[in-house]
Amino acid sequence: MKDQHNCKSFLPVDADRVVSTDVIKCSSMGDGCGISIMRVITDSDIDIPETTVSMKGGECQIDKVSSNNYLATITNHSCKLCGMVSKCKCFLMSAINKGDKVEWTVLGQDSSCVRELVSELRAKGYTVNLLAGGKYNEDMTLTSKEEKYLRIAFDQGYYDVPRRTDLDTLCERIGCSKSTLNVSLRNAERKIIRNYEISKTG
Repeated sequence: MKDQHNCKSFLPVDADRVVSTDVIKCSSMGDGCGISIMRVITDSDIDIPETTVSMKGGECQIDKVSSNNYLATITNHSCKLCGMVSKCKCFLMSAINKGDKVEWTVLGQDSSCVRELVSELRAKGYTVNLLAGGKYNEDMTLTSKEEKYLRIAFDQGYYDVPRRTDLDTLCERIGCSKSTLNVSLRNAERKIIRNYEISKTG
């Protein structure tokens, strides 16, 4: 559906200093609350501190990837889209930016709940295309932590050949233990590879 992501308003930086934003993923936490991970590119002469900023309606945690490249983890306590998802007895498992559109993975109690959500979204003016349906598999989507750690590892060159960083350096940047990071990355890699294999044979 068309990208109308209002979490951008939570970024602790003036809009005219932001070169680009890219919503990597977002998920519903229930009761109209949503969490999203956003890539933020700023002017080269501005520095956003790595911190968590609380404000009316939510909070934003900033992690610096490089000199003008940041990851923002945003918690929105009054997300209208998440409220609609909950109302229709569905769960937003993930939302991935696809240019000017966002691709959702939605889990519903049954197919009628998903159809009701699609109808509600269209009634509110959103353009919605249903791409595929099927039974839920727990390996369909990455957790927020897996997505965040995987994105930082990718941006820092952990998956480059040759590698530009290692687990110890990534742990220092992220602020977690080596075992936690290693398990999170391996789980994320397993899910991605498994889904890739399914998409080839499905």
